[in-house]
Amino acid sequence: MRAGGAVERARAAWGAAAPDWILRLAEACDARSIRQVAVSIKVSPALVSRVINARYAASLDFLAGRVRAMLMAEILACPALGMISAAQCQEEQGKPFVSASPLAVSVYRACRNGCRHFNPKNTGERHVA
Repeated sequence: MRAGGAVERARAAWGAAAPDWILRLAEACDARSIRQVAVSIKVSPALVSRVINARYAASLDFLAGRVRAMLMAEILACPALGMISAAQCQEEQGKPFVSASPLAVSVYRACRNGCRHFNPKNTGERHVA
């Protein structure tokens, strides 16, 4: 891809209202390729392309979270582990309960007992309210 191509397309499509994560996604695509970036954030290249070109009509919350966690290195305050990356937070949420490690128990409980970063979708668990 030519230098500046994805960033130029994002700015043309989104205008001045382009979110920071869209621009970071486009920059990553210019530095590597859409396919490589898509693989690194675990989505399809078509989704990345459609979002950069502002042609994706569904909610962008999921992709925004992935880009922030994996490309923007967002740092979060974990009640059990301290300061961790958003990617590590998502990884910890997806781990099953293991009683062999006191730290693992502490992390599991901290996630599920009111942590503001907890997302049940990351765990595959069903929560009934």
